[in-house]
Amino acid sequence: MPRTRTQAASVDERRPVTRLDPAVRREQIVQAAARLFEGRGTSEVTFEEISDAAGVSRALVYNYFGDRGGLLAAVYLHHFADVNQRLREAASVSDDPEARTRALIAAYIQIASDHPDTWRMLASPAIDHPKVRAARRERMVGLAAHWDGSPVARVVASGIVGMLESATLDWLEGGDVDADNFAEVLFALVWHGFGTLRFTGAQRV
Repeated sequence: MPRTRTQAASVDERRPVTRLDPAVRREQIVQAAARLFEGRGTSEVTFEEISDAAGVSRALVYNYFGDRGGLLAAVYLHHFADVNQRLREAASVSDDPEARTRALIAAYIQIASDHPDTWRMLASPAIDHPKVRAARRERMVGLAAHWDGSPVARVVASGIVGMLESATLDWLEGGDVDADNFAEVLFALVWHGFGTLRFTGAQRV
């Protein structure tokens, strides 16, 4: 049976307070929320469950994140940073552009396969928060820098990421295409499609 507000408040009052660095405490809450979201979805987890898992009061969760949107954005950015790190590691395996592209696509698919709920969160347009939008735009700017850094290159980067996200979502939901075949399809789309683009300043030539 769910606790009443009075009961929950009493639990919060009885919970021992351990003073931690605010950044450490914040990360503790984010990780607790991320674990609960995995396999259940963000809409099914309550703030009470998150505060219990993190060993803090609900008031402290609200104090750090403001509302559910702020907490979701923090969890999103936590996963976003982890995925970016894994992709950077994949990109570092070779200086050959074709091999690097294949490695990036393989890593992307592996991440989605290993953590489908996390990946769905990262691909979802529902988490519309200023910090999330800023992080996604920064990623596009970084990808564009591999070409000439122009606005056109940034738009192309957005197109590539959008295509990968949409195709991977269909792949996860359908479950009727094996991973190796899917990787070859994505590589062909990226390498033979977007790979033929050339940029001069802000103009495609």
